[in-house]
Amino acid sequence: MEPEEELAETARGWIARLASGEMDGEELDRFRQWRAAHPDNNGAFEHQRALWRALGPASMPTYVPPRRPRRLPWRRQSGSPARAWQGIAPGIAVAGAAALAAVLALPDVTLALRADHHSGIAVESVTLPDGSAAVLDAGSAIAVHFSENERMVSLLKGDAWFDVSHGDRRPFRVEALGGVTEDVGTAFEVRRESNAVLVGVTQGAVEVRSGTPVVAAALHASQRARYEAGGPVHRMDDAAPTDIAVWRNGELLLDKVSVGDAIGAVGRYRRGPVLVMGASSRATRISAAFRTDRPDEAIDAIAQMAGFNVYRLAGIAVLRPAR
Repeated sequence: MEPEEELAETARGWIARLASGEMDGEELDRFRQWRAAHPDNNGAFEHQRALWRALGPASMPTYVPPRRPRRLPWRRQSGSPARAWQGIAPGIAVAGAAALAAVLALPDVTLALRADHHSGIAVESVTLPDGSAAVLDAGSAIAVHFSENERMVSLLKGDAWFDVSHGDRRPFRVEALGGVTEDVGTAFEVRRESNAVLVGVTQGAVEVRSGTPVVAAALHASQRARYEAGGPVHRMDDAAPTDIAVWRNGELLLDKVSVGDAIGAVGRYRRGPVLVMGASSRATRISAAFRTDRPDEAIDAIAQMAGFNVYRLAGIAVLRPAR
């Protein structure tokens, strides 16, 4: 077999493994090392991924799933009594807790097939092919689809801020959950939540379109809008441009959000997973400002506001209502 064919076969194998969703952390590290080892490896992966996107998962060969990952021993942190963990998470065996942490900390590996850029626990800046800037919040992913007729970016996960390069006749659009935000000479944020998208303009103007029939809304600096998947666009309260996408400056602003949503926002900036056990009062809402480089301080503060205790072990942080 020719070296080029061998490389293509290897790339197809990695794509099949990624698409299976069964890769563990060790295998994911091997994939990243292989891809970074030589430009030809990355080129082969990009080419085969483009074919995968065009033909779909059915075009990939079937591979035998790997053996079940070995359970890792529980590692007790100094000063953390084991009894404090009793009853926190029924069904989580001590022997499997570290393995649980590893699984929960893994990124969505299938995004590697769809995303051209995927950030980790830190903000990442990307220069797009037309010279536009895309800044990704932690845990975010985008796919870039530039053609002769348009510049399209798909926000697959998380939050992104765009500073669009002009002098290019092709329209610049950001797609998320079926809606489209089109640049009209601007810098703007698009944030994808579980079933909704929020758009905020820091400079210039955009047009946001969503729904059936399509509803369009023109937004200018300081203006914001929201739409749910398949739903119409709704205007939100205005915000100062400096309060839009503040995570670019290492800040996290929470405004009357639930404990779960607050922990989810903070958790993007932490390597280990954060779990919330039990329920807090429905009236509990968190309004605060935190530093994204100090996630554990933020977790402790949120727990105190909501009446939770925090337990940490094997990289996991668990919040449980105080008794």
